[in-house]
Parts: sequence; C-alpha cells; structure tokens
Amino acid sequence: MVKMKKLNKIWLGIFTFLPLLFLVIYFVFLFGAIIANIDELQNNNGEFPIDFFQSIAWAFAFLLLAIIIKIGLMIYYVIHVSENVKNDNTKKIMWILILVFVGTIGSVIYYFMEIYPSKKNELEV
Repeated sequence: MVKMKKLNKIWLGIFTFLPLLFLVIYFVFLFGAIIANIDELQNNNGEFPIDFFQSIAWAFAFLLLAIIIKIGLMIYYVIHVSENVKNDNTKKIMWILILVFVGTIGSVIYYFMEIYPSKKNELEV
C-alpha cells in the first residue's frame, strides 16, 4: 500500500468533515427559510408561497453535495480498509461494518485512527 503524504492526509481530513459541515448548513438554511417565511406560510390560504421553495433550494443543494461527498468517501475508505496490509481480516470486516452502518462518524473515527497517525519509522512518499 502506498503511503500518503501529509498534505494528502490533510485534504482527506477536510473532505471527511465536509458532509458534517454541509449537514449543519442544510439545517441552518432550512430552518432559516421556515422562520423567514412563517407568516406567508400561515396566511396563504393553504397554498405554498413560491418564495419558500426558492429559499430552501440552497438547503437541498448542500444536502445533495453532502450525499455525493459521503458516498465517494465511503467508497474510498472501504477500498482503503480492504487494501490496508497491517490489518487482519477480522479488523478489516469490523472497519467496513463501522463505515457502512455508522456513516460519517465512522469515517471520522477511521480517519483519526488509521489514516492520520504517522509513525516515526514509516517513510512518506
């Protein structure tokens, strides 16, 4: 397995945290749109105002971006786990199950336990 450079590890860490950040931004935009349009939602006689849908479009854009990044990271991490020669088969299965069932939190844990730590005796390529 090819060792990662420190800069590549940092970029991978940034992308690992992006789905969490985009999820927070999603909720901020969604609740902001609801609060900003609450009077219009109550006083439109059962019809949804167009402004409400336009204001939540950004929220769904961040949600879609978070989903795309998360799927890509999950594929990358599962491949990384399966090619990691320092783990035995039991540990590989454990990590794959954590990554699949725990999701983004599992990716963050895997990043800090398996990818980011650099050993003194390992050479960076």
